[in-house]
Amino acid sequence: MANTEPPITLEEQVIQMKKYVSFRQRKKMRDFLNYAGYFRASRYGKYLLSRVEVTGAKSKQDILFALYKFDVELRRILSFYCNRAEVRFKSALSNACSIKLNNGTFYLDKQSYTPSQGEKDAKKRKQNIAFFNNHLYKDILDKEEKLRKDVRKYPELKEYRKGGNRQKNKLPVWVAFSYFELGTVTMMYNYLRGDLRKAILVYAFGKTNYAKRDTEVMDTWLDAVRNLRNYCAHNSMLVGMTSSVVLMDSNDDATLLPADNDLFSRIYALKKLIPIDDTNNMKKDIKKLINRTSVDILLLGILPRNWEDIYDKIVEF
Repeated sequence: MANTEPPITLEEQVIQMKKYVSFRQRKKMRDFLNYAGYFRASRYGKYLLSRVEVTGAKSKQDILFALYKFDVELRRILSFYCNRAEVRFKSALSNACSIKLNNGTFYLDKQSYTPSQGEKDAKKRKQNIAFFNNHLYKDILDKEEKLRKDVRKYPELKEYRKGGNRQKNKLPVWVAFSYFELGTVTMMYNYLRGDLRKAILVYAFGKTNYAKRDTEVMDTWLDAVRNLRNYCAHNSMLVGMTSSVVLMDSNDDATLLPADNDLFSRIYALKKLIPIDDTNNMKKDIKKLINRTSVDILLLGILPRNWEDIYDKIVEF
């Protein structure tokens, strides 16, 4: 029989929180735990406890509450810009590929993809091909079919069903992408033919000399934004997060990415993917949040101390 962790009462949770932060009056902590839950609250407490060397002492509960509020508001900010990046990239992918191939349903055609992903290693090639054929491609076809056939869930697509003006048509990519999750679109980009992957970058970012490495770097940026978006959507803790590796643009100095899997690396990827007009706004929004937060965010190591300087030096892709 597997080991299980017994549940603890709210009062026991309050007592447990004293391991992480100091407080005398229990009511505020009780109310906080009644809302946030012990597991979520304790993660913030553990983070504060891990920073005792720089703060000089165990934090008080008001710091915990302020840190939690900061995290909530940061998720709101980054969620907005993740959505901006998602819409921009979906638009670029659908427009660039459909125009290049003169086919609005190219995403349903196996000829649009490279199942091996151009992998040289035989074992990895085999794994990539198996994943594409058995999972990704089948999932794309299933999603498109479900959109057309599920009358109750998608009544707005009635034109593509029996009796509709387009009943014999598959859904064009610009329609399907209104419903496809970013994770699906990201995986599609990973497996698209090399010429299509480059065409998307040209369409979105305007340069004409993108190399294969640029498309590989883009894979990591998209994945970073996807998992950041998931963190925000599921109210997961951004403070101290670590996730997938972000590769640097070859035009950037190596010092601009102190770590390749932390929160700032997600912000690096976001700046690369959002419209240029949004880049200053995102910085301003984050800066305003930091300035109005009673916790010293930079002392706690949530972002690099010089994050504004290195953010400004990130070049446009």
